[in-house]
Amino acid sequence: MIRRSSVFTVLVMIGLLVFSAMAIAAPKKYNEAPMLAEKVAAGLLPPVEERLPENPMVIKPLHGVGQYGGTWVRFESSPTWGALRMIMYGHSPIRWVDDALGIEGNWVESWESNEDATEWTLNIRKGIKWSDGVPMTSADFMFWWEDMVLNPEMSDQVPDYFIAGRRTAQIWAPDEWTINVKFAASAPLLPERMACWVNNGHGERLIVPAHYLKQFHPDYTDEYTDFEVLEERMEWWVNPECPVLTAWMPVEHRVSQKLILERNPYYWAVDTEGNQLPYIDRIEVDYVEDVEVIKLKLLNGEGHMQVRPYLQLSDLSMLMRGQQAGNYRVYLWDSGSGTGPMLYWNWNHPDDAKREVYRMPEFRRALSHALNRERMQRMLYFGLGTPTSGTFSPKAAEYGRTEEGAAIYEQWRTAWLEYNPEKAKAMLDAAGIVDQDGDGWRDLPNGQPLTVRIDFNAQASRTDVQINEMAAADWEAIGVRTQLNPVDGSQLSLMDANATFDVHNSWEVGDGPNHLVFPQWIVPIDVSRWAPLNGGWYSVIGTDKEGTELDKAPRERSPVREEPEPGSPVARLQELYDIAKVEPDQAKRDQLALEMVKIHIEEGPFFLGTICNYPRPVVVSNKMHNVPDVTDLPRGGAVNPYITPYPAMTMPEQYWLEQ
Repeated sequence: MIRRSSVFTVLVMIGLLVFSAMAIAAPKKYNEAPMLAEKVAAGLLPPVEERLPENPMVIKPLHGVGQYGGTWVRFESSPTWGALRMIMYGHSPIRWVDDALGIEGNWVESWESNEDATEWTLNIRKGIKWSDGVPMTSADFMFWWEDMVLNPEMSDQVPDYFIAGRRTAQIWAPDEWTINVKFAASAPLLPERMACWVNNGHGERLIVPAHYLKQFHPDYTDEYTDFEVLEERMEWWVNPECPVLTAWMPVEHRVSQKLILERNPYYWAVDTEGNQLPYIDRIEVDYVEDVEVIKLKLLNGEGHMQVRPYLQLSDLSMLMRGQQAGNYRVYLWDSGSGTGPMLYWNWNHPDDAKREVYRMPEFRRALSHALNRERMQRMLYFGLGTPTSGTFSPKAAEYGRTEEGAAIYEQWRTAWLEYNPEKAKAMLDAAGIVDQDGDGWRDLPNGQPLTVRIDFNAQASRTDVQINEMAAADWEAIGVRTQLNPVDGSQLSLMDANATFDVHNSWEVGDGPNHLVFPQWIVPIDVSRWAPLNGGWYSVIGTDKEGTELDKAPRERSPVREEPEPGSPVARLQELYDIAKVEPDQAKRDQLALEMVKIHIEEGPFFLGTICNYPRPVVVSNKMHNVPDVTDLPRGGAVNPYITPYPAMTMPEQYWLEQ
């Protein structure tokens, strides 16, 4: 067997480690927070030694062992508490550490594979428990896999990383602490891909408390006939009854007002001196819909550490001036974004005439050349960041491992970067997108009016809105009528799910530490992003849904899906991805990823970037310690991608507050 319980790049090997979940022996003696010691003394909790697993995860504090106690106050602008879920890495089997330079065990303590990576063994941390004290075992994973993922009535789908050779893996549990995974082809990326997201709220669930959820599952009770209640009860961030594996557990939820969390007495990590983590007793999250009000609260010193919801570079001067009065400091972490606020066309547009135009490389390139990115950089980013045509994150490993990779990245970044409105006009003229009726606006080749509609979240940041406004003005300057369409976030999600958006602005392209860990932007593999129907088609390959619903129209299928045209850029990208994801040799995988990038250069852009890798402000109270600044982060941070979640990757368990 080949041991694969720790994966690091050369940068880590030469010593750029800061803090991590350390693969070292746990201390012999354990300590606990005073609030838990009181419960033990009162007979309300078992001793700390009985609450911890046999081999707890050991986290090395960043600047030193902390103090117990305190309440971390933070703010959230979403009633679904999405940003809160990015601070806790508890439900992922494996976690990214050291600024995404390596991975370490989480509730999966170690893992190994055979020589060709077709068979994997995942070893669960023995004795780990849910927040209610019930043991967490392989049965919880198998309940998720067998009763949710493989149940066609549930919303969970087979994750792409459990498919190789276009066939779903066989998964079984020989005992309480072991999970076996067998693939039809090599699956060398499995550990890295299982480390992504924070899961159980962002990304695939992978683990759920079966003992709690079975009471709502129709296969285990006669009380429910559908899965609606089960889906609701799984949302632990709004359901304090649902057991968790995270460092803090919800204890009170006031809808659209406040979420209160307290330390999980069964959290399975300690520091290097045997102190059970987390250090901080409670987290209080206040719901504040208006991000501008959040900024005022931070200026007033009401919060302790805030990076999400995003603070903007345009706020930097204000935040810096307020440091002394607000008793906080401001850090700048790299965003890691490959695009900045970005726009992408609907490759699967429901309107035939528009779809034809949106698939013309000349049209998309013309709109890129029409964008005045230097003005965006100057007005919105204080000259920071780098103008870009739109790429994967500049921090992606493939760009740094070889000179060819670095050259291909630069070629992609600059491909359609030049601001040249006259060139843009000439390209549109040559493509037959001209003003046919004399009203001053360009029309579709069939003579119908052309209106580019930018669909975006009505709660988008001020910077995103300004980018949209600038893009609309630049496009109208070359004769392309442009409409701004702010919509509710739920409506925008529905437009994504049904592939009915026009031009989308909502996300930024990160995404993972390499192109293949989270490849959705470079290759359509699910119902999202720039080719949603083709991604939906790929997402069911190797599952029970493959080859079904062919008698239905693409948007009437579940998920919505349509096979890409043979020889099309999407089909070629998917074919390369099929090869890359099963290639065991890293150098060959890198080359295949770069071949995919070349298709983006030859046939793109499929998404349009503005300013990449700009810094993000982070506000940290002077009472909060062990929060890294940019010099503590080997890669300078990568705040934007949810794939390697921030601040979860900085181990908030080891943050502490002065009392």
